[in-house]
Amino acid sequence: MKPIRAVSHRQVMGRLLKDQRFRRGYEEEFEKLRIVDAIINLRQRQGMTQKTLARRLKVSQPFIAKLEKAETHNFTLDTLIKVVTALNGELVIHIKPRKARLAIGHG
Repeated sequence: MKPIRAVSHRQVMGRLLKDQRFRRGYEEEFEKLRIVDAIINLRQRQGMTQKTLARRLKVSQPFIAKLEKAETHNFTLDTLIKVVTALNGELVIHIKPRKARLAIGHG
């Protein structure tokens, strides 16, 4: 019997990212998660709960929970601006061309 050789996450992702459709979707989701992470960090640094943020936005706490899990499809630019404003934050968008391909395991 041949021994089973384990394949690392990095190896699997390396293969999957060769597919341009997969890569595009992966990169889009990665960017959403970066935005969500920034929102969560700002809310937590201010000691604010999801419930308090929801009240400020006049939405439900479950909506905030879904937004923070990137499970909502209502994540428009308007929503992002409203959330950041409710958190007394400043939204800065910097758009630039990509320099290098996405590296797995870094960030």
